[in-house]
Amino acid sequence: MTTPPPVRRAVQTAAFTLIELLVAVALALIILFAASSLLISSSRSSSDLQVRNDLLQEQQIAQNYLIANVREAAYVYPQGTTLNLGSGKTTKRPGGGAWVVGSAMVPILAIVKAPELPVSGCSASNDRACYKFKAYYPVVRQTWVDDSAGTQNDPGADPSNETSWLLVEYTKNLMQTTPPTITQLTDLAPGGLNGESGKLLLDYVQPAVTGLPPLFEVPAAGPQAAGQTRVTVNLSVSRAASGKVVAVPARASTDPATWVQPVLVAPRNVGRLTP
Repeated sequence: MTTPPPVRRAVQTAAFTLIELLVAVALALIILFAASSLLISSSRSSSDLQVRNDLLQEQQIAQNYLIANVREAAYVYPQGTTLNLGSGKTTKRPGGGAWVVGSAMVPILAIVKAPELPVSGCSASNDRACYKFKAYYPVVRQTWVDDSAGTQNDPGADPSNETSWLLVEYTKNLMQTTPPTITQLTDLAPGGLNGESGKLLLDYVQPAVTGLPPLFEVPAAGPQAAGQTRVTVNLSVSRAASGKVVAVPARASTDPATWVQPVLVAPRNVGRLTP
């Protein structure tokens, strides 16, 4: 008896329909898009945090340095004083015109710092014994970059922040071996303080806007005395980065009056110079 050959059954394999494939591809794209968005958001947050940390560190260093110098001041030029710092590249006033102490929109702080050593030893080789005129003022960032390209003072181009300010320090040694009088210091303001160059102190300083406290608040004209004369520093920095504005102090409001944390400084050497 002949055994019939085994019957071969057709093996059915599972297959996706076109609709199922399209749905799977769509789901994969959604997951991929969500993952990439999360990655981009995380990267931007990390970048913003780095910018904020850099601004905070630079602001604190500059502010501490500025406050230390103001604290040693023997004289603070009062509101209304017109200062001539020359027409050099590092003393260009935003908007042009003369530097006037007490201006809210284009502020300048000017002091005479007491010497660290007896003034009788003041000389070109021993400037620690000299009284020093110091001024702190803003310069438009792009103006500074254009004028300092390729030098140590060049902070580098930043097209997103061209109208931001830089804070500049200007220093001139008063080459005399006796303490100056207030009258002498006042007489120097119109033309006896120029001839030096400014030094970059801080980048990305917030320019003046309506409602923002002035960068510096100084005393009115009159006698100055330790413990009574006060200088207020309202330093705020901001930088446009990745489509956002990163600011220090952080801004919890759109009201410019809240964008600063005022620092009150009492110069301890004022009142010692004779009129």
